[in-house]
Amino acid sequence: MKNMIIAVLLLALMATGCKKIGNDFLEKPPSVDVTKDTIFSNVVYAKRFLTGAYATLHYGWIYDFSPKGFGMDADILESLTDIGQTYRTDGAAYRIYYSGQYSAATENNPTNTKYSFLAEDSWVGIRKAYIFMENIDRVPDASALEKKTLKAEAKMIVAMHYCDMYRHFGGLPWIDHAIGVNERSDYPRLTSLATLNAIVKLIDEATPDLPWTITDLSNEDGRFTQASALGLKSRILLFGASPLFNNATPYLDGEASQKQLTWHGNYDANLWKRAADAAAELIQKVETQPGYRVIKTGNPRQDFQDSYYKRGNGEILISTRIRYKNEGDYDYLGMFILRIHGIGCPTQEYVNMFSTAAGVPISDPASGYSAANPYKNRDPRLYETVLVNDDSYAGRTAQLWVGGIERLSLGQQQAATGYGVRKFLLDNVSAYGAVIQFPYLRLTEIYLSYAEAANELNNGPTTEAYRCVNLVRNRVGLRDLPAGLSKSDFREAILTERACEFGYEEVRWFDLIRWKRASDFTKTLHGLNTFKNPDNTFRYELFELPPRAWQKTFSPKWYLSALPPNEVNKGYGLIQNPGW
Repeated sequence: MKNMIIAVLLLALMATGCKKIGNDFLEKPPSVDVTKDTIFSNVVYAKRFLTGAYATLHYGWIYDFSPKGFGMDADILESLTDIGQTYRTDGAAYRIYYSGQYSAATENNPTNTKYSFLAEDSWVGIRKAYIFMENIDRVPDASALEKKTLKAEAKMIVAMHYCDMYRHFGGLPWIDHAIGVNERSDYPRLTSLATLNAIVKLIDEATPDLPWTITDLSNEDGRFTQASALGLKSRILLFGASPLFNNATPYLDGEASQKQLTWHGNYDANLWKRAADAAAELIQKVETQPGYRVIKTGNPRQDFQDSYYKRGNGEILISTRIRYKNEGDYDYLGMFILRIHGIGCPTQEYVNMFSTAAGVPISDPASGYSAANPYKNRDPRLYETVLVNDDSYAGRTAQLWVGGIERLSLGQQQAATGYGVRKFLLDNVSAYGAVIQFPYLRLTEIYLSYAEAANELNNGPTTEAYRCVNLVRNRVGLRDLPAGLSKSDFREAILTERACEFGYEEVRWFDLIRWKRASDFTKTLHGLNTFKNPDNTFRYELFELPPRAWQKTFSPKWYLSALPPNEVNKGYGLIQNPGW
């Protein structure tokens, strides 16, 4: 890892220029010619250096031309799942993944991959966080309490970067300090279980020293809190408890599997208990202390929109951001590309996941669903996630019919599946001037994670598991899940609920891989053409979407990304993942 670490060291010592987010949080750091002595000479400079580490955290939308901001050559993770289909033919989702051209060598080019081992800035952020932890005690005008809190924030930056890499690559080299230029740097990968435990240990260390909530939302919203930490712990433990890693057999044989880098070596039911306990701890605190809650005012559509979009809403546990508003050309361009070039267009399979407004699956003959009027009386989250024909939009009704404003022709990229993305874009036709934060982790995920873990642990849903999932459903007006569901039926209900709740929030991909859902990667996906009749009624025509290579040649190797051969070949123990 030596060459990589040296490069990261140089980047980390330069306080990266970061775009303005709010008033004080993530302001521009010191210029690149400062030294550590200058940075840690006062608390203002030190906090700005920590801000530079915050700026490296993962942001889930297209926002600029850097490798980090233009992952997959300007596409989004949902385009690789069953809920979204991309039509941006020069993007990597279409050009590399759909075509079957992805290989380990692809990872050497950081703009072509869904999460770059190097260019995503994880190692830069980790390095900057450790530099901060090792130097903050030098700051003369920071109180002992402030230093303790800031150190805990830095630990969470490290933990969050490791969480992201863990979900893409499995076991990782573990760095626990700021490595010097001439220091030993041949750190091999830890096992998947050891990596999981190291992440959880770091989160546990940080949690007591963080505030429960942020009180100065106008300036400090986005900093880590105890709720952030407990939420991240819940997410990573659920991932580690899932069958991808927690199984009697590895998902694919190979050297990495034999060394337990990509699975835990056996099945351990206690991992489900750890996941359930972590979620339960946060839920108990949320329900007995002020500061966080699931938004429910009685306006389901607005409540759902506010839950992921509104700043300081009390529901977002971790948010990442690039600037306060989309005001620069790069930010505007990123959102423009998503809308105009048909990135992540919703599939019919995704639309069908949304139940009726009563909470009954549309496949149920008693649901009242009508194929002649498919968008009537549906789960409110459908309208806030997917732009559907004839829904209210931008002061008029959306025209998704062929020849309409949103879909001028069958051949255009925009809304090419018959649907457009509405989540995050809302009614901002240009997206210019929109407030954008990425809801990396929301409270509703913790409720659904508890329900899932309790179901697996107890061989079926418990009363509390039902309560937690129904709380999420009731927020948007859906009735409770039917009583008496089997373990497998309850699991399916949870995964569907997660898809409807967290579409375009980078949740679906990880649900598919952690449950090894090969059938969802291989199924044929569809769109729906809408045509307007002379009498202003509509007719609908189902059609197959362009195929993806893995629909015919899917291999479990896709569950984890390859590691870049340029790094593997350096010989410091970065063993390649199975199949690559």
